[in-house]
Amino acid sequence: MFISKMAIPRRAFLKGAGVTLALPLLDAMVPALTAASQTPIGKAAPRLGYFYVPNGMHMPLWKPKTAGAGGNWELSQILQGLAPVREHLTVLGGLNNYSAGLGDGGGPHTRNQSAWLSGTLAKQGEADVKLAKTVDQYAADGLGKDTILPSLEICTDPSDVVGSCDNGYSCLYVNTISWKTPTVPNPMERNPRIIFERLFGEESDKSARISRIRSDKSILDAVSSELSALGLQIGSSDRLRVDEYLAAVRDVGTRIQKAEKQSMLSTVTLVDRPEGVPETFEEHVRLLFDLIYLAYQADLTRVVTFSIAREQGNKNYANIGVPEGHHECSHHQNNPHKQAQLTKINSYHISILSTFIQRMKDTKDGDGSLLDHAALVYGAGQSDGDLHSPLDLPTILLGKLNGTVKGNQYMDYPATGKVPMMNLHLALLDKAGVHTEKIGDSTGMLTDL
Repeated sequence: MFISKMAIPRRAFLKGAGVTLALPLLDAMVPALTAASQTPIGKAAPRLGYFYVPNGMHMPLWKPKTAGAGGNWELSQILQGLAPVREHLTVLGGLNNYSAGLGDGGGPHTRNQSAWLSGTLAKQGEADVKLAKTVDQYAADGLGKDTILPSLEICTDPSDVVGSCDNGYSCLYVNTISWKTPTVPNPMERNPRIIFERLFGEESDKSARISRIRSDKSILDAVSSELSALGLQIGSSDRLRVDEYLAAVRDVGTRIQKAEKQSMLSTVTLVDRPEGVPETFEEHVRLLFDLIYLAYQADLTRVVTFSIAREQGNKNYANIGVPEGHHECSHHQNNPHKQAQLTKINSYHISILSTFIQRMKDTKDGDGSLLDHAALVYGAGQSDGDLHSPLDLPTILLGKLNGTVKGNQYMDYPATGKVPMMNLHLALLDKAGVHTEKIGDSTGMLTDL
């Protein structure tokens, strides 16, 4: 049998007019009989993600009843949607953001959101803002050296609000959850078209893009000749993997075109409605999750922050039977109806997340899956939204980060331990190979994940 030592470069791209399309990890990228071809699952590129939801949770139905591992604990009502990925799920209780400040004190939503990845109290004021470099940017420094984008910052709500948003705090604190330095916030992007072009190439001529939209052509048409040539260099299993990847790219591109067509026909001005933003929240969030999936699959970035909605957001979810605003429901004052409505919202967000997580689990990446190699933190900057409490934060971790996280467990740290949320972030950075001694109010690393 002839065994070739030739390989396609790991950072291989298909190039066409205005398009650069990265490829996922293929068998053909690893030369036969080399150390790299024998690389165990624990050596795959780690992916980190930080997914934020606002206004807290209905905690009695968020937290499992008893801590445990394996088959010794039960999912809570809100987390039931994650049952299919339970083996990759770690539920964490008893993590706190003391740095956000206790008591009302003014601006609780701002303080809680901005402390989630910084472990630092935001400086009050409209112009003189100061926070701290956030966890994702420490991750980007370490993991972003080998990718096109060191990190990707995404949101659903407009991120260009100015002035004072919460008791004298600058709107910059709720426009983003990512800060490059203590005084430089990273802008977050909500427009799927802009994100798509950052990942796969930019058409500088807007009229040409509109022409392509009207003719229903795909961005993949620009790289069709290189796709044909690639098919002659790879085996059948790699061809299947490439076909599945390109089908996902084409699907996302088609959905963006659909949203753009809707925008072209809409009477709403582009100031209020950027091109490419779908009409409904669910369409928008699912499309953004699909872009995150593609970015991870093609190793275009290994670090993502996603603000699924902003603090104090009062979006209604009439599509699931919640005509009231989200923020309104979070201030339930123990009203059973509002608590039930908040539970519906929390469960709905989890159901959307679960589709993305299942795709990560089902997608091969080296000797494992994308989810095997990832650590995705999902949660809020406050627990009970009625109290604005930054204690006992609702937090889940999805993925096994190259075998360094056990999964399938619920860990509830006692309140007497006063464990900072930042201890989790510090531990995950360390497991991903990014080493730093302290971030924000961290007191050490969680060692029992």
